[in-house]
Amino acid sequence: MSTAAAGMSSPPPAVRPPAWLVVITGGLALTILVLAVAETNLKAHYLIDQGEYLSVVGLGFILIAGLYLFARRRLYVSLPLVFPWLLYPLITQGDQIIDNLSINPMRAICDVLLAAIFATPVAVIVIGVRAVAARRGRELPRGPASRLAAALMAAEIWLAYLYLGQLMILTLVVMILGTVIYGLRPAAARPDLTARRTRSERFALAVLVGGFAISLGAYLAYKNASGAYQGSPSFLMDPAQKEAVYRLDRVLVPPSPVISPAAGDPVRDALTAYARTFDKLLAGYHILDRNYTYDFHNELFLRHWPLIPDYRVAGLTLVDEANRLRADADRRLTQARASLRDDDPLAALLDDLHGFAAFDFDRAPVLASLSGGFARTPAGLQHAAHLYEGESKYVASGLSQIAQKHRAVVESPTVRPLIAEFAATVASIDRAYAHHVVGF
Repeated sequence: MSTAAAGMSSPPPAVRPPAWLVVITGGLALTILVLAVAETNLKAHYLIDQGEYLSVVGLGFILIAGLYLFARRRLYVSLPLVFPWLLYPLITQGDQIIDNLSINPMRAICDVLLAAIFATPVAVIVIGVRAVAARRGRELPRGPASRLAAALMAAEIWLAYLYLGQLMILTLVVMILGTVIYGLRPAAARPDLTARRTRSERFALAVLVGGFAISLGAYLAYKNASGAYQGSPSFLMDPAQKEAVYRLDRVLVPPSPVISPAAGDPVRDALTAYARTFDKLLAGYHILDRNYTYDFHNELFLRHWPLIPDYRVAGLTLVDEANRLRADADRRLTQARASLRDDDPLAALLDDLHGFAAFDFDRAPVLASLSGGFARTPAGLQHAAHLYEGESKYVASGLSQIAQKHRAVVESPTVRPLIAEFAATVASIDRAYAHHVVGF
């Protein structure tokens, strides 16, 4: 056989996904994996919560990139890198998808989504390693590739153990066994790529366009679903109650200059009392928020994270203590207001704190009743957690807005001795909740 004939009979070189798509998809896959196991106080949750629209941007990106790859007959081999982009919009709506389901359907949906999330970075790494090997003139056979994938998934068991639970560990074990078995199968002869490539590319195009339509349609459907998200009465989650907020314009800020009152002690005591009231209230809500969340995740992922004993009683006890502090703050406010003119900026701040406290404590028994009803079922624990997540976020952000509204007083050196503890407490609360994510 001649050299020319030998060259003509050799199979064409394997087509690989482009390096730029491997790198970008790898970054996305690792980010989503981190978000899937992280807690709700990470700034990175912007990509899932407030910044969920970025998933639609990513969806548009992969559609354009996929059409580009189709034109160059490289879409079929790039399909594993397309799926994370199609999955991202669905992940952002994960809570809405499982809303109002019983615990077993919740487990099934979450397990499927998490299996895809854990498998994606593994697939990207294996594809990248095979591409590097091919560039060096070597081929990574199915067996070694599957063993590499199995080893990477075995490493992920550590993440599942730390942050998820037995259900995800079992799922990873099944995925590892399936990968190993796949690698033990004898490699099939390389097909005639020239004959099959056109048909494969058309199939890949159908998957891309169909997946784009399904992902975007599901995102929009869940994003704009009517009704209260997670059954919450909070205006943070229920579009029908966005106006049910404390009106910051109910108290006007007087144009008068900030001056130190003749009787400063009652003013200082009232401000300090309200600061401690809100701090205690948020301490109770924090216990309820975190423990309802951990309790729900224990049920969902079959794990055993420790909870505060009788955490509902512990949290509501702190709320009751905060209500008693609020009654004392109201009494101190009456005494302080008697020494202030109505056009005094200090009086306006005290009036806002009095009104905001009344608003929050009027809601407290409503939250206690609703959360108690939700917690009767394992699935309902999620709704109870979101109640207190939302309320904590609102109380903290409301205090911050009040402080900003009355910043002439809060930042005035003239009354600094009177305002110091109040300002420090509000600033501490703001730092604790500024990046707290609700409903993830």
